[in-house]
Amino acid sequence: MSGRAAGRHPYAALVSRAATRANQEFADVRWYRGPALGAAVGLVGLQLAYATGYGFHRDELYFLAESQRLSWGYVSEPPFTPALAWLSRQLFGESLLGLRLWPALAGGLVVVLATLICRTLGGGRLAQLTTAVCVALSTVWLAIFHLFGTSAFDQLAWAVALLIVARLLAGADPRWWLGVGAVAGLGLLNKHTLVLLGVALPLGLLLGGRGKLLRGRWPWLGALLALLIVSPNLAWQARNGWPLLDMSASISEAEGGPLGALLFVPMQLLTLNPFLAPVWLAGLVWLFRAPWFRPLAWTYLVALAVLMAAGGKFYYLAPMYLVLFAAGGIAVQRWLSARTRPRPATLLVALAAAGLVAAPVGLPILPATAHADVPVAAANPDLLETIGWPAHVARIAAVRDGLPAEERADAIVLTRNYGQAGAVERFGAAFGLGRPVSGHNTYWLWGPPPDERATVIAVGSREGLGLDRAFRDVRPAGRLDNGIGVDNDEQGTPLWICRDPVAPWPQLWPTFRRYVA
Repeated sequence: MSGRAAGRHPYAALVSRAATRANQEFADVRWYRGPALGAAVGLVGLQLAYATGYGFHRDELYFLAESQRLSWGYVSEPPFTPALAWLSRQLFGESLLGLRLWPALAGGLVVVLATLICRTLGGGRLAQLTTAVCVALSTVWLAIFHLFGTSAFDQLAWAVALLIVARLLAGADPRWWLGVGAVAGLGLLNKHTLVLLGVALPLGLLLGGRGKLLRGRWPWLGALLALLIVSPNLAWQARNGWPLLDMSASISEAEGGPLGALLFVPMQLLTLNPFLAPVWLAGLVWLFRAPWFRPLAWTYLVALAVLMAAGGKFYYLAPMYLVLFAAGGIAVQRWLSARTRPRPATLLVALAAAGLVAAPVGLPILPATAHADVPVAAANPDLLETIGWPAHVARIAAVRDGLPAEERADAIVLTRNYGQAGAVERFGAAFGLGRPVSGHNTYWLWGPPPDERATVIAVGSREGLGLDRAFRDVRPAGRLDNGIGVDNDEQGTPLWICRDPVAPWPQLWPTFRRYVA
């Protein structure tokens, strides 16, 4: 290797001596823990400051319901997140702040791991600080680490796996493939999207000229370890007819097609924060120019192509930007060092300002009423889905209270989606509402109403619920209203009073099943 190449890649000489110095792969690059921990603490503090800004998200209500019925699997996710919700309930009750502490902490850890990835690539103090600022304030991660859900912990699993991969590329002992496998297996117990890394990484190594890393037994033993760890969830999937396939098809149908593929790249720019795009784009270029780490650039492009072709959700690619921002931090550091009058402080302030300007898209910073008129959350509709659930449950209870006295006590709430059902479980006890039922995802597995004679209060469209095929008597009973005019998914949802089912519930229940994302 030429002196110029060695100068451009701090690990080049080290990698050439990896066989004898496997335990010293980081000897010539320092990790600046002060900036890393400062940015991490800042992100955690920001998340906790706005943790209770509006209210629960539909997914959080669903996870709380699942946490009361622990299992090795659920229709829409593996067991980790509901199990963590169970732990949160034991520690904090059904506190929104307590629940959202976990994703906030995950976000802080991801910031730290991103700086370690930057260090592994050879980045110094400024590069690591740039990485920390960009990761802490990118809009997509502000949104993800605000909500308790699988996506927050998915970022963490990817971050650890990518850090180990970067170290392997830098010359670490190949037995570290077992670490990749262990992290992948644990991550797959939280969210199945880590399969994407399992597909993209081998192709990235081959395309990037580092296919030799796949030789030997350690990569395959790592893959076997991942499969072993996730096997209880796979067994649950097999016992329940592989609902994962239904969910994947649903996501592909919703996100796919020519329009979805066409919008996928622009959505990457938008959700990460367009002002920060020059950093990660520079990082992508830097990776392609770095022989030892080029496979990471190819891994990103392969993952991008797979998601565009398969119709994946735009944020599924988010973890790969941890690597791109880390490499971009190095590109920024070198760009500034080549200038006669570098102004790193000015650049860092500008990056932080760019992140904070877009913060209302990811966090509930504005008053909830503002979303009735200002489309600031158009890029993050999940933010709107945290508004109005107590009011909706109160409206359902009012319909129940309007029933004849002999029907009130046994009335059952049937919902179109798991968010509505989860809200009734979380807030309905104050109104005396019983356990709801729903055909949506895992709620369907929990079974039909216990009594076909009970009056049903249905929440959702008449056609979507299939009420006319199930009941002889269906009457309108109003609509949901959050009371502040915010047009989210639940606003204006119709309510129905249903009586006289056409058959016993065990016969009707299969027709209510909806396995959709």
